[in-house]
Amino acid sequence: MSGKRQFTASALIFKGDKVLLVEHKKLGVWLYPGGHIEQDETPEETLYREVKEETGLDVSIVDERDLGLGTDSVVVLHTPYVILCELIDIPNDRHYHIDMVYLCEVNEGNDLRFDEKESKNIGWFSQEEIDKLPVYPNFKALLHKAFKERTTCH
Repeated sequence: MSGKRQFTASALIFKGDKVLLVEHKKLGVWLYPGGHIEQDETPEETLYREVKEETGLDVSIVDERDLGLGTDSVVVLHTPYVILCELIDIPNDRHYHIDMVYLCEVNEGNDLRFDEKESKNIGWFSQEEIDKLPVYPNFKALLHKAFKERTTCH
């Protein structure tokens, strides 16, 4: 696993029994919204910014933070659902994304839209509908895992 590494944050956004996916223009597949963590951002700040830019939505991260561990000088960050090291195999720019993926829910009062610069389309999909979409095999496995774990936890 040699090559440069870039940190990213991504969101698995659920609403009822559906997950939000965006159709990526360059890659031609459906993915979750997310993007690169900027120099002065936490992963959460990146997640909220990228989700807003790509979908128009405000979301909340779903996890079990122990806020009692925080102090005046320590902030307890959200725990990612999973952290993936993904090979981005672009000619002349092969690199890896260290992708912090968070489970999220939509906040009330949002209107869904997509950024036409990066995405072809956007939509909510059930677990069955995902099987008919062009998605990476590992991403499909991640989505099925998240659907299963969400139903056993609720």
